Order: sequence, then structure tokens, then C-alpha cells
Amino acid sequence: LDRLNIGDTIHSFGMSAGRKRQPGSYVGIIAYGVGITEALPVAQAELRKGDADTVKLLWASRTVDDTFWNDEIKNLQKQYPKKFQLVQIFSREQQEQCQNMDNNSNDMTTVLHGRINPGILSQVFQPPDKANARFLSVGTKAMMYETDDMLSSIGFSMPQHGLIPKQK
Repeated sequence: LDRLNIGDTIHSFGMSAGRKRQPGSYVGIIAYGVGITEALPVAQAELRKGDADTVKLLWASRTVDDTFWNDEIKNLQKQYPKKFQLVQIFSREQQEQCQNMDNNSNDMTTVLHGRINPGILSQVFQPPDKANARFLSVGTKAMMYETDDMLSSIGFSMPQHGLIPKQK
């Protein structure tokens, strides 16, 4: 987008017809890089709907310099301190601040190092009732399908546990 001139056009797409939100008391959202631009508004919408007890957002970035929307995230953390949790994972740098992963913790943001894999997903997402857990991943199509496979491998079969189930 940074190469577009005023008056240039782009083609974009929306949600496929027939896809519907499946509510759940626990919502886990995985955002890869700039996928946060879709993931954060979804998290905000889920918090506003009020039927989820927990909305947990895992945001994978290369470095802390690749992150943005810090004010928006802080506002959600302040507005929903008991419902919204952010976990950031950086693949190319290690942050010294690494906070408690305990679901009962009052820590606002947890920082991890590495790449998303089934172990990380198990560590981050620990719903009290697996049957009512719903997940959404936002990234490239390949990343989203790989994430669905990882979630299935840890007991969250797709599309049953999909917040907005994908059609392969």
C-alpha cells in the first residue's frame, strides 16, 4: 500500500458468504504480523458482545519495532481487565520482560520468544471449558491452515472450535 498514489485502486475481499460466527465463552485469536489489523477489531467486537468470559489475543511479530496500535491495546486492557489478555511472541528478538502465563494472573501482557507451534498454543490457550472455546487465526492462508492443524493437534478440532469457521 505504501507504493499507491492518490487515485490508485486496490481490490480487497470480505468474509465468504455462508460463514457465521460461533459464540463461545473463551475466544482465542492468533494474529500473524499485520494480521493484527483484522484480529484486534474482532477481539474488540467479541468483548463488546459480552458472551465471552475471556478473549485472549496471541500476536506474533518479528520484533517489538514491528508492533503498533499500542494505545488501542492498552485501552482494551483497561476497559476489560478481567476479560482481555494479550500475549506477544517475537521471533527475532528476546524481550527481558516475560510475565506469568497463569490465567489468574493480573499481568496485562505476556511476552514470549520463538515461533507459534502446538506447544506455544497449549501454553497460551488454556480455556476452563474446552467445549466452549472458539479460535480465529489471521495471517496468510497457509499460516491460517497450519494454525488450524496445530489447534486440532492440541484438542481444538476445526471447524468445530472455529470462531468463524473457514471453508477449505
